[in-house]
Amino acid sequence: MRKPMRLKLRHSLLPLLLGPSLLMIGGCQQHSTAPTASLQPPPFNPTASIQEIMLSVVDPAADTLWDSVGSTVSAKGTEDRRPRTDDEWQQMRRSAITLIESTNLLMMEGRRIVSVGGKLADEGLPGVLNATEAQQHLDTQHPAFVQFARALHDVGEEMLKAVDAKNPEAMLEVGTKLDEVCESCHTTFWYPSAATAAP
Repeated sequence: MRKPMRLKLRHSLLPLLLGPSLLMIGGCQQHSTAPTASLQPPPFNPTASIQEIMLSVVDPAADTLWDSVGSTVSAKGTEDRRPRTDDEWQQMRRSAITLIESTNLLMMEGRRIVSVGGKLADEGLPGVLNATEAQQHLDTQHPAFVQFARALHDVGEEMLKAVDAKNPEAMLEVGTKLDEVCESCHTTFWYPSAATAAP
């Protein structure tokens, strides 16, 4: 009677003994497939060129913020511009968010500076790069371009804080920094020789 009982006991322990082993094997299989998943290409597919994003997204957002605060002097006197209503402040906030997130689009790998066969804006003017030269600058100095985009992102966040505080004076100050960041990038990847080419 004891022998069958031992066999039964062994059979009853078999799932318990094999369970951890099977789990370990399954875990190894999961670990072996994880690196494969990380090698998959990113899900995004850049379509627009950097120049198109600048013209379609970055410039309109920046212009809205720049134009919203300032002073106009005329024969009628001085007119101060600033957002006043809740709707106007909300528009400023949308523009700041658009500016911030556009920098992530600019930093995406594989995005060309202009579309294939296209021309860089103002191409042919003294000091302005042509499309081929601009693309070479982007290819060889992409880390520098990313740094410019990150700087634009940080200034955009400063602008958003000024907007949320409904502080026109702070927006004016940040607007100057925004212009400086834009110009620094442009003189590297768009018209690096414009200053020396000017008469």
